[in-house]
Amino acid sequence: GLCLNCWSLQELVSRDAGNYLILLEKILGKTKEVQERCDYDLVTPLALLFYSAVLYAPHLPPGSELLLKAASVYHSFLTWPVPYCDTFRELL
Repeated sequence: GLCLNCWSLQELVSRDAGNYLILLEKILGKTKEVQERCDYDLVTPLALLFYSAVLYAPHLPPGSELLLKAASVYHSFLTWPVPYCDTFRELL
């Protein structure tokens, strides 16, 4: 299911390079919600989606604070129990 969702998102955003930035912002927003609710089931899939979207993004505009924002969001997950903290250590 995750592969199909990831493929569908990539197909949608690949139509316009600016859509990758929107997708990354949405994933970060959802990640903050997951953190507030301590919803362990969504932690790893969101990390993988973010990682994949960053790799496929054709570019990040100069001066974009997106990666700094992501680092601050994902850094807070390092205090979560294993294996979740390991996922975010690799992501960071």
